[in-house]
This record gives sequence, structure tokens and C-alpha cells, in this order.
Amino acid sequence: MKKVLFVCTGNTCRSPMAQGLCNKIAKNLNLDIEAYSAGVATISGLPVSENAKAVCREYGVDISNNRTKYVDDIDLSSFDKIYVMSKSHKDALVYRGVDENKISILAEDKGGISDPYGGDLEVYRKCRDELYHAIENSVKEL
Repeated sequence: MKKVLFVCTGNTCRSPMAQGLCNKIAKNLNLDIEAYSAGVATISGLPVSENAKAVCREYGVDISNNRTKYVDDIDLSSFDKIYVMSKSHKDALVYRGVDENKISILAEDKGGISDPYGGDLEVYRKCRDELYHAIENSVKEL
């Protein structure tokens, strides 16, 4: 089983959506992958954004029980691959000693994945769809 971690800033929007979507994609493609998520600027235990939950439900993905995790509260070395949303997230992990070869920026060719925080459902849907396509392309390389 390959363990992958998705990292964003607060772990309330992008990375929990990515976690749920990745687990669904892995199941659909019969891939031996289990996804997790965390944030570089959060505290552990907060709920996921309501809009993130809503747009994931539209894809049959339930992230309602997810709670935020601060990257320093987990063992980063236990993951086979870490996907981040932006260069700043990658830099934050490299600063913490993570091998940069283990880290990939999702949709790097498009500048990463934009933060939907504070946006309406349409903004979250756009983010979800960007995540879905980026993850679908990325997990095949594992």
C-alpha cells in the first residue's frame, strides 16, 4: 500500500478534498493507494469547510468526518509521496527536512491549485475539478 499525503495551508479545503478524491480515484482504478491530508498553517482538530464537503458529496465523496491535521503533528517520513498545492507549501516541507524529490506540486504547469477559501460553491467546484484531474494524472505515476 502506497501512502500519499496532500498538503495545503489550513487543511480545511484543498487537501481534504484531494484526500477524498484520491481515495475514490484509487478505488475506481484499483490502485493500492491510501491518501491523507494536512496543513502547514493550522491546528489539528478543526472541521473541514462546509463548501468543500458539499462539492465532494456531488462526486460521491464523504469528507464530513475529516478534521484538520498540522504537518508537524504527523510523521512526514511515513509517506511515499507528498502532493502540495503551491511552491510555498513545498518550501515549507523542505524547510522541515522532507526530501524535495518526494514532493510534487499538483498542476504545477498551471501555477498549482488556487485556494477556494471564502468562495462560493462554484469556486469550490472549480477547485474540486482541478484537483480531480491533477490527481488522476499524478497517481498513475506511483
